[in-house]
Amino acid sequence: MRDRLSRPELALAAAAYAQACAASRRHDELTKAALRVFGAHGADISGCGREHFPDQVKDELRALAREVTAASEAGDMLRPRGVRSATMRALARDVATRDGGGFYGPSPWTR
Repeated sequence: MRDRLSRPELALAAAAYAQACAASRRHDELTKAALRVFGAHGADISGCGREHFPDQVKDELRALAREVTAASEAGDMLRPRGVRSATMRALARDVATRDGGGFYGPSPWTR
């Protein structure tokens, strides 16, 4: 089987998935930094860390989470005609494995 990352017809989708991974890594780094500064207590809030984080930090985390979603959806929309959805999911995992997925990256059981 030919390597998905080197297939020219998948290059645009791979670039979108790479953008999603980059935003996910930034989200992960900001979350870890905020946890060190503000502590790990309080309720978890999806996409923006913890309830007690300052609004500015939560807004930045939300923006990064939206960027992850938008870039990932863009990659899905760039699926060439005749390419299976399973191939696109595998391509997204390949990009995340190559680049690092961050908080929203693939988990071990999805590989």
